[in-house]
Amino acid sequence: MSSSVGRNSLIMASGTAASRVTGQIRTILLAWALGTTGYAANAYQAGSMIPQVIYTLVSGGIFNAVLVPQIVRTLKSEDAETRLNKLITLAITLLLTVTALMALCTPLLTKLYVNGSADTMALSTAFTLWCMPQIFFYGLYTVVGQILAAKNHFTMYAWSSVGANIISCIGFGAFIALFGRATEHPLEFWTAGKIALTAGTWTLGVAFQALVLFIPLTRIGLRYRPKFGVHGIGLRSMGPVAAWSVGIVLVDQIVNVISTRVATSAPNQASKLYHLSQLDVAGNASYQNAYTIYMLPYSLIAVSIATALFPKISNAIAEHNLAEAREDLSSALRNLNVIMCFFATAFVVLPLPIILALLPSISVREGLLISAPLAALGIGLPFASSYLVIQRTFYAFEDGKHPFIFMAITMTIQGLTIVVGSALLPPTQWITLIGVAITVSYILPYPLLAHMLGARFDGDIDGRRVATAYAKSISAAVVASAIGLLCRNRVYAVVGARIGADDGTMNWGQAVLSAILLTIVITVVYLAALWALRSEELMSVAGMVAARIPGRKESAEKPTSPTARIVDSVESDEDTIRHENH
Repeated sequence: MSSSVGRNSLIMASGTAASRVTGQIRTILLAWALGTTGYAANAYQAGSMIPQVIYTLVSGGIFNAVLVPQIVRTLKSEDAETRLNKLITLAITLLLTVTALMALCTPLLTKLYVNGSADTMALSTAFTLWCMPQIFFYGLYTVVGQILAAKNHFTMYAWSSVGANIISCIGFGAFIALFGRATEHPLEFWTAGKIALTAGTWTLGVAFQALVLFIPLTRIGLRYRPKFGVHGIGLRSMGPVAAWSVGIVLVDQIVNVISTRVATSAPNQASKLYHLSQLDVAGNASYQNAYTIYMLPYSLIAVSIATALFPKISNAIAEHNLAEAREDLSSALRNLNVIMCFFATAFVVLPLPIILALLPSISVREGLLISAPLAALGIGLPFASSYLVIQRTFYAFEDGKHPFIFMAITMTIQGLTIVVGSALLPPTQWITLIGVAITVSYILPYPLLAHMLGARFDGDIDGRRVATAYAKSISAAVVASAIGLLCRNRVYAVVGARIGADDGTMNWGQAVLSAILLTIVITVVYLAALWALRSEELMSVAGMVAARIPGRKESAEKPTSPTARIVDSVESDEDTIRHENH
């Protein structure tokens, strides 16, 4: 990858890291205020999720597949500002219309997604209504942010979400200071003011995240003026891509409805069948917390690489330079897989210490309810991450058909697994089932995805090299997972923690220490296994690090493999950024 991609990846990664840190603080405060089980936690998670789902369904696919490529093309035209004003105005009009309609349909949407008790339904509806304006601001953030990204101005785009998290943290902090933990209060406790303090401040934060982007937009000389009309902005050529993209998110959300209804009904069904307390059964809130942690490496690494790489691959393909696009794609896939296989190992071996370290406000019992779905999700992390990069590559070819085919197959597998599994397994296992279904659905059809992508590169996507890298990384991850699991209980005993099947004792310090020790174990084993397998990616990085050991000659040969060039370009850009900041 070029130095520009390395620098932009670094900015996106640093901003995403800061966002994830503040986002994790927000998650801690959320778990402290509402808990991770019970009616309040499940209602809030459903209410805050529905607007995000609707945005993805109605607008997300169109924006990613249509507007972003058009932004790249528009910026090269002579009347770029006029066309961009039309694009932004079109997006705002679409988003305002959708947001207003969805607000009116809030009760129906809640009934569609939530399958819980009447109390949970009522509270979910209230939370959803307060969160519904987020649809508009998510879309605005995407459009304006991608304009900035296309102009290589990533800083505010990457960092604005930090402000959103801080605003939400203030809301949850005030709630805790005023009312304590919601699990200690009955349903009647939830008034409009308390709902506004939790859901309303999150919506305010999302609004800030979008609106603040107009500051750098103005600084780069693009002053937005409302301008209606679609003539001349190139949407006609992207019509088929838009249709396929909408199809992708439609299929995805059909399955999302199924999984959300299963997740929200699990505690209620377990209570009816086995007379268990809803606080002792994993539900939608447990799943959402597992998914949030699972998304940390995905959003920090995979999304950052895909976002920074997409404009470059789009330009290379537009210039018919398949060789450059192929090299960037191959390098991104191989390096991404090495990193994600390590995180998959971590989620399998030490889910509980990770959860308790990141969510110190929850109990061991709550942590165990999150652990199994997190481990199940983690196994599929390398494949889900690779799919993101491949999907963006298809979009660079203005091809929405093949991603739709893959997603249709994936969602069919996922939906059938959830439906059949929920009929066979007890409700106490349904949340883990959802994680397994997602993982299986990405792994099984992956060879077909690679085959479809190969057709776009004249049958050559550097497949043998990519497959070899995948095989070595996965093998190393399996070995590291096995050794880590063998050592896990011994590590727990060393730090003084006691973990049973459904409860135990582990304080925050023990969780952090366990996480550190087990991470050391799996890191050593993983790297050793990669070394034994002669991983090209590991060797190139090791060579680059060795070349920078103090005392070595400056004239030492620079590493020339794609992996080394990626790391080298990022390091060079770090120096540039430090110089510019001084």
